[in-house]
Amino acid sequence: MRKLCANVALAILYFFMSRGEKTMMAMLFAQRVILGTSEFGKVPAKLKPQVASILIDECGLPELVPGEYGGTADAETV
Repeated sequence: MRKLCANVALAILYFFMSRGEKTMMAMLFAQRVILGTSEFGKVPAKLKPQVASILIDECGLPELVPGEYGGTADAETV
């Protein structure tokens, strides 16, 4: 129930945010993934494409992003 309430609150917040605020949220989540305080899987679904883009294009860290978002996190190493 707690997770459901948190997801509903996040969805409402996302709906009322401006474009700049959404970009800042994506940058915050990207930074958390880089620092290791959060995993990419815990990024809200609506922000995942933008966070993936930040991690790959701006930070050069495709190894932190799953393959479905264009990264190499689940690629096998040889």
